[in-house]
Amino acid sequence: MDATYSAQSYFEAAKSAEFWSRVIVFIPALISAFAGVLSAVYAVKLGGSISAMAGAIAATASFMGSSKQVSSFKESARKYTALRHAAQLEISLLSSKTEQEREEIVRVLSDMRSKIVATDDPVPNRFFEKASRRIDSGVTSYAAASE
Repeated sequence: MDATYSAQSYFEAAKSAEFWSRVIVFIPALISAFAGVLSAVYAVKLGGSISAMAGAIAATASFMGSSKQVSSFKESARKYTALRHAAQLEISLLSSKTEQEREEIVRVLSDMRSKIVATDDPVPNRFFEKASRRIDSGVTSYAAASE
């Protein structure tokens, strides 16, 4: 269950980061274009300064690579999803395993989780809460997906 909540939290964080990364580039670029038109067409002197500043903000936001955070969150989400699927496969095969084999499986899955946790960027709690609501509504249920 932990991998399910982690994966969904990271998917939620990736969606939000993608939205905001576009907004912080698009809005200043739009302001820059509008101010540039005001300056060029109506000879508004302040328009040139506003255009230059907004353009610089858009360029800086684009350069800073907010899309890197999106990629990082998506990568973590995919890793947790793979862990979730591996755990579900092992659960389905448990009856044919010895106690020693079960313990080894738990250790392997725990090591996989530890490796993911060691490399992922933490997500804010609000994404965990959003993920919890979505999971409770059945978004990750295999039964809901097959209907």
